[in-house]
Amino acid sequence: MKKILPLLLLWVFTACNTATPMPPTVTPTLTLAPTATVTPTATPVPEGPCVSPFLPLITGNEWTYRATSRSGESLYKLRTLDRNDGRNIVIMVEFADPKHEVTVIEPVVCMDGAVENFPLFVVSMHFADYLEKDFNTYHDTGIYAPSYQTFVGNDWVMDWDLDYLTESSTQLKNPVDGQTLFVMQSSFIKLSFEMDGTREAVTVPAGSYPQALKVQYTFSFPVTLLLLNESVGGTLTVNTIQWYEPYVGLVRAQIDSASVLLYGKEIDISMVSMIELVEFNQAE
Repeated sequence: MKKILPLLLLWVFTACNTATPMPPTVTPTLTLAPTATVTPTATPVPEGPCVSPFLPLITGNEWTYRATSRSGESLYKLRTLDRNDGRNIVIMVEFADPKHEVTVIEPVVCMDGAVENFPLFVVSMHFADYLEKDFNTYHDTGIYAPSYQTFVGNDWVMDWDLDYLTESSTQLKNPVDGQTLFVMQSSFIKLSFEMDGTREAVTVPAGSYPQALKVQYTFSFPVTLLLLNESVGGTLTVNTIQWYEPYVGLVRAQIDSASVLLYGKEIDISMVSMIELVEFNQAE
């Protein structure tokens, strides 16, 4: 028994020392895959000689506007007709004015995405309560709606001016006292646009536009008040605010302030006019 015990202890000691060793613990090294560079896709910009962000004059486009004034509401329809690529690129536009029971078709010159001589339909809509008939004008100098490249090059911050001339005389009711004011043939109508890149949310019957471009738009023209023994000349100036959705066009416009200069005195006048886009049907 004394001999067996030492042998048994020797066997246990040997067994413990010959057991299969445990593998060392290995901490895995994580290799991160390189992060891909994400380049945002630019918003597609419609192309064409007549496609300004403010006036996408594509054949078949159609806009319906509602003008609201003190006398109520009036609907107007604007649509683009055929394009003629001759010496100048010209697209025909049709403006239907049910208030004065007239529809006119006018040629518009396009220049690489800019619109030169768009008729003053917006002015006519603002003056729905006062005009005897729509303004009949022709373009003299300047660009009505710049191109996309021009806007981007100026970071959507820019001012521009242009002039029109009246083709015929017209009459309008004086907003101050209701007397008749005359706008003579070949009178200059001066227009100015100012934009500082401001975008605002606008909701109109045609839909919601969360980032419409805000534009200050002013127009002025000479007026004449005919009295029994004399005629008095003056100037009517109207300041408006407009909102444009790029490649939809004008979505809303309202008169901000107005004044008339008569007898050497500037008189503030109250004019109420709101123009809203009711429907925009885009050409297919």
